[in-house]
Amino acid sequence: MHLIRLLKRDLAKETTLWVKDNVISEDQASTICERYGIDYHDQQSHSYGYYVLITLGYLFIGLSLITLIGANWEDFPRGLRMAGVIAITVFFNLLGAHQFRKDNDNAAVGWFFLGSLCYGASIMLIAQIYHIGEHYPDGVFWWAVGVLPLALLLRSTTLMLLTATLAFIWFFVEADLDYYPAFFPVFLAAFAWHLFRVKQSQILFLVLAAGIALVFEYSLAWSFGAPHHFGFEIEHVATIGALFVAYYGLAKWLVNQPNPYYQDYGTILGVWVLRFSIVVLLIFSFEEMWREFMGERWHRPGLILSLGLALSALSILLAYRGTRSFLLTLSTLSFALFYLIALFAMIYVPQEYSLQMQIYTNLVLIITGIWLIAQGIHGGISHYFYLGVLTIMLTGLLRYIDFVGDYVGAAILFAVFAAILLGVARFWRTTLRKQTRGAST
Repeated sequence: MHLIRLLKRDLAKETTLWVKDNVISEDQASTICERYGIDYHDQQSHSYGYYVLITLGYLFIGLSLITLIGANWEDFPRGLRMAGVIAITVFFNLLGAHQFRKDNDNAAVGWFFLGSLCYGASIMLIAQIYHIGEHYPDGVFWWAVGVLPLALLLRSTTLMLLTATLAFIWFFVEADLDYYPAFFPVFLAAFAWHLFRVKQSQILFLVLAAGIALVFEYSLAWSFGAPHHFGFEIEHVATIGALFVAYYGLAKWLVNQPNPYYQDYGTILGVWVLRFSIVVLLIFSFEEMWREFMGERWHRPGLILSLGLALSALSILLAYRGTRSFLLTLSTLSFALFYLIALFAMIYVPQEYSLQMQIYTNLVLIITGIWLIAQGIHGGISHYFYLGVLTIMLTGLLRYIDFVGDYVGAAILFAVFAAILLGVARFWRTTLRKQTRGAST
């Protein structure tokens, strides 16, 4: 996975400068941009930061209006209040429709965004006027449902992110009242359609991945019955691990697809799964964590083990379908195997073996760090290289804090770190020289 895909906006700007400086030709710049799914001849005139600032500006305009109206709400007659909130909502949406007819899509999205905020405020304020509060999460739900068609019709990522924010708020509020938000997967389907059929958005893709995980986790909690509808049990920790494994295989499959959008999604998914997995391993590198989890009572051990096996098998299958190589699938297979061993130990191994599991986790961390360093050197990916070095150093530092804790131990530890870093640096330099000689010949 080439992390340069996540910086392709900057790459497009750089190619423009290279053409101006006669470093490369315009045809070469177009070919480079096309490789990463960018149209060199149709780059946006405004930066991404410009649109973020404009969106935030509309957001604060909406918040200021809502605050002003709310501060003087009780001073207006009921009829005037009703007419006022509707008029403001209609006014901003009509401005958006006017800009849309003029093919000014960016301005249209901005006005519709402001109109959507007023629409939500209207729902809440009208509910307050007529004392409609039997099930207050419905207000957030209908707000999200009202914004979703605009996001789909305008093909707007900004409005889709607003819909996602409202959908997640509705999910948590609904779940907090012990109701199952059954309509939430419909929102997820809309996000997926926008991502894979309409427009690329790395943020919305991560939101979609988080939403799928949330549905898995809450459905699991719901299956336990009251009072576990919003609880977080040990089964949820195991399910998170299974989802990490499945997402890693999915990332391998996506990054090997010909569609540049899929490749970008696979890159960012693989990077974040790797980061979170290392954080989880570092947490479980302490014996106390294993002792606590191995002594927990499981509600559905058979279900969780079956789910872990199924998602691990799915991950391996996706990775193999993407790479078409057993050798390139080994990292996914190892990830799944490490997870299944840990899951089996949590469920069936007695608490007395927590120290052995701690040793196992630290070995996994060291192996992961070495593998990342090797991947970084072999593929020329500095992110993997530095992440691998950081993983090994953090593992050693945590073990020093956990086991040693004196000056002699610290001196030995730092000396080992120095040897590792100097050795890796020497190997990196030797590898780069070989690659340079090979390229020159």
